Amino acid sequence: MPASVEGSKKALIMVEGGPGRSSVSLELFMDKLHRELSGEFHIFTVDHRGTGRSGRLDCPAAQALSLGSHYIYDISSQEVSNCLKDIHHQFGTNAAAAYSITNAAKDLAMLVETEMADYDVYLYGMSYGTLVVERLMHFSPPQVKGYILDSICADHYEPQGTGNNQVYSNWDDDVKHVSQHFLDLCQKDTAVCGKLLGENATTTLFNLYDTLDANASACSAIFYDTLENKPSVFLRLFFFKLLGRYDRRKFIPTFAARLERCNAQDKDVMTAILTKNDPRENSVVLQSNLLQDTIVYSELWQVPTPSMEDIKQQFLASPMAVNDPDKVGSYCVFTGSNSSECAPWVDMNVPPWTYTPDKYFNKTAAIPIGVSVLGLTGNLDPLTPSKHARRHFNNMKGDNKKLVEFPVAVHGVIGNTPLSDNHTDPHCGLLVVADFLLANGALDAINLNCMDKVQPLNFDIPDALALELFGLDGGAMDGKLHTPAQGAKDYNFTVVGLGLNALLKHSKAKATRGKYAVYEDACTGNAS
Repeated sequence: MPASVEGSKKALIMVEGGPGRSSVSLELFMDKLHRELSGEFHIFTVDHRGTGRSGRLDCPAAQALSLGSHYIYDISSQEVSNCLKDIHHQFGTNAAAAYSITNAAKDLAMLVETEMADYDVYLYGMSYGTLVVERLMHFSPPQVKGYILDSICADHYEPQGTGNNQVYSNWDDDVKHVSQHFLDLCQKDTAVCGKLLGENATTTLFNLYDTLDANASACSAIFYDTLENKPSVFLRLFFFKLLGRYDRRKFIPTFAARLERCNAQDKDVMTAILTKNDPRENSVVLQSNLLQDTIVYSELWQVPTPSMEDIKQQFLASPMAVNDPDKVGSYCVFTGSNSSECAPWVDMNVPPWTYTPDKYFNKTAAIPIGVSVLGLTGNLDPLTPSKHARRHFNNMKGDNKKLVEFPVAVHGVIGNTPLSDNHTDPHCGLLVVADFLLANGALDAINLNCMDKVQPLNFDIPDALALELFGLDGGAMDGKLHTPAQGAKDYNFTVVGLGLNALLKHSKAKATRGKYAVYEDACTGNAS
């Protein structure tokens, strides 16, 4: 998105998260920032190598990520073996390192140093994108004047057992603390949430799980008969999804209360809500879960791996959760590990598809001279909790840094700090980023007044919101299902159609060895 100010030599590069997500979902924020910056900046985004329009990494011969696969966008544990054999057929045995975090950072460095050699450049990373940006700081391109880290992944891993390892294998340990914090805030709202879940919301939720699991409620049938899943497992996943959405998390106590009450209308309503398949974002067809697994199992997983039982117990210890014990099997196949927990997969005869972390792994870069770093974190973010953002900023040597904490924000601060009920307004996080950029990275010049105007967490649900988000006519707690209008059905078909078109458009993108040459430093530890 070019600057509208003639002769501008300022650029912002926005890096999406994942790993494995394409940049499509950042395009809306690019437009909003362009307006807030009055056109002073050229704004770019880049598809991480191996995603979307940058040679999407997949295994077409195995069809694990094809429309014919049962999982379509995900690789099931049953599909991993054939998928990896296909990948090795395409690229050979030592190509996984081409898709490392370091090489993604090198791509950005090359872009900055060649195409923007005479620009003042700022880099924004969201979620996993912060890891890429943090890795880039090691190379310190002189054109880069500032870094913005939104929903921060810490790049330093402390000894196992400390609770300070921000890795996928202990994800639910982080989710536990955030979800309990949310429920603590919930029970303090005695006017609404406290009435629904009582004085100890966490205990109420666990008791609900036990009742439903024991088939002691009429609503147990929703899970055992319709969904064919254990209630306590399905609901932890369902509530986790709601927890990460600032406009939907307020429904958690109401839906729990309706399941607890479970009259005939409650059962109909909750059956419809829990069995609904929301249309996927268009960006999903451009992402690569194969790339995600390549990076996660190489750099973002505990070694030695925890057991399936360990991950299961973490899942059950949290009131809301997300991790899948089957990921242990995928880890074992991807890495070829001979640890005791990988014994069931050791004879699968599948060549591993991971890489050895390079010299930048587990090292926090110091802030380069003349550069500033702005961090944004939400205290109710279940994906990248604030405790890791604080830890990262403590480890990052240098004083020219500022971490801004939003007490009730979720993941992706620039789009989850609303100032009004009009969701099209710029959110506070985005305004803070714009201030930082307009001040040329001067941290003391940032205006944080909008933080006092961010919508507080509340559990009062307007009838219009219940109708808009979940089709409930008559309120969230007592409403019945509303028959969707034809326009809504047409919208769903349109979303699916756009998704299919995007998939077909980009499925032919093939990565080649020449295009994805491994940088020397990623393999040998020598600077290239």
